[in-house]
Amino acid sequence: MFFACCLMALSACEHEIDFDYLTSEPKIIFDGRISNEGVFVRISEMRPMSDSTKHHAVSDAQVWIASDDGSEEQLYYDVRQECFLSSTGLTGTPGQTYTMRATVNGQHYEASSTMLAPTPVDTIFFRYVDVLNQRIYFVCIKGRDPLPDDRNYYLHRLWRGDELFRWNPRSGRSSVDGVFEYDIVCNSEKDIENGIDDDGKIPLRDGDVINAEVMSIGRSEWEYFHSLLYGEATMSNPLTNIRGGAQGIFMAASITRPDTIVFNRAGLVVTEE
Repeated sequence: MFFACCLMALSACEHEIDFDYLTSEPKIIFDGRISNEGVFVRISEMRPMSDSTKHHAVSDAQVWIASDDGSEEQLYYDVRQECFLSSTGLTGTPGQTYTMRATVNGQHYEASSTMLAPTPVDTIFFRYVDVLNQRIYFVCIKGRDPLPDDRNYYLHRLWRGDELFRWNPRSGRSSVDGVFEYDIVCNSEKDIENGIDDDGKIPLRDGDVINAEVMSIGRSEWEYFHSLLYGEATMSNPLTNIRGGAQGIFMAASITRPDTIVFNRAGLVVTEE
């Protein structure tokens, strides 16, 4: 059994999966996505923990992206970004199912994912609640579910500059008239005063600029991120949609980018709890 703990980026090719595996054998890891912004596939080989090299990017694989409309493209390896990219500027289209096929050291791997409609975001802002005389700060995202009568699946991510600050998968149905309202926990006032949070990271500071991503994803992709989020507590691997014996994820995602927001404790919206 592997143990996977994570910082998951999956936004652009320069952001890398960071796994620790307790394994005696090398393991192939995929980090791939096609979206309305482009396509990339990063392939890494995780080494046993006793191996000081730990992991390295795989550059000599063959990687294809195929669509159910009959089109197919072989990706090329970009040395600088250490991943496979499209030479034609390939982007995804909602409603299409995409299949990644890869050959690594003679072994074949495959994964498929259907791209869903994007999620309109109406507003994004900071707010806080008072819990036992302690302020807890959140980012609130309000938007409209593409399928208001169905359960929808999302990956929300907050960026502070080039740093992935917070991320969280979400699933659920719309609350009223197809509208959702979702809070992402950031920090407590105590974290800010101490200058460090429970994970040893720098908490929000007044003036911090936050950019958000809202990704519409499928259920299997949501299950991957959900299991990845809780994998440390359960001492288990995340689920994967990669067939052939590898770990990781290939997903089709529609990405919405709300307006940039700036954290400033003065004048924030308070929510009564």
